[in-house]
Amino acid sequence: MKYGSIPAGGLGTRLQPLGFSKELAPVARRAVIEYLIERLMLAGIEQIFINTAEDKTDLIRYLASKSPYKDHLVFFVRERKGLLDGVVLPEQFLSEQDELYFGLPDTIWYPKDGFAQLASKKGDLVLGLFDTGTPERFDSVVIDKNKQIKSIEVKVKYPQTKWTWAMGKMTVKVARTLRTIEKQHQLGGGEFGRAMHLYAQDNPSYALELDGSSCLDIGVPEEYEKAELFVKNHEK
Repeated sequence: MKYGSIPAGGLGTRLQPLGFSKELAPVARRAVIEYLIERLMLAGIEQIFINTAEDKTDLIRYLASKSPYKDHLVFFVRERKGLLDGVVLPEQFLSEQDELYFGLPDTIWYPKDGFAQLASKKGDLVLGLFDTGTPERFDSVVIDKNKQIKSIEVKVKYPQTKWTWAMGKMTVKVARTLRTIEKQHQLGGGEFGRAMHLYAQDNPSYALELDGSSCLDIGVPEEYEKAELFVKNHEK
């Protein structure tokens, strides 16, 4: 079975003060998190886990009662533990061969069928890659001619590649392995990219370059200011 997993427990300190959770930041009359939910559903994924923190009551209330996607959402509310936990949290309720499709709730990317493209690719861990224009701000992914991941560079000053991941899929087995890697290497809760890098060193992992792709991270004010025009230009 395929499930969506959205880590939505962050404080959004780069974008505050907003007065509300960053995932609810309005972009073209929609909460920004709904762009990611829409893309998951376009890939036929109809059960989506929202993994959030207990103090984000506004996000939970909106998504559970007002969002057009409310009937497809399942909420996990727990103490804030970081991005890795936010992605893999549903593994405890699923079987090893189930798949988690994940993305970041403060990004908007195109093409809309990115998850659908990812679904056609074999592999226990497959990342969707985008040309953001600023790979030094994200986790850049180096792949070989067979699209196998060689390394994931976490916010390095001079990355080897322009391609950065913004979404992906993994089996529940991989999610559980990432938890083990996190403990073995004493990684912080936010070191999701580092954990995936370590996994890829010992296990075949792949990436898909989405040609003609665009990706905007609205997590900082200067990028959020571009969001309305970004969506308008791509929704023509």
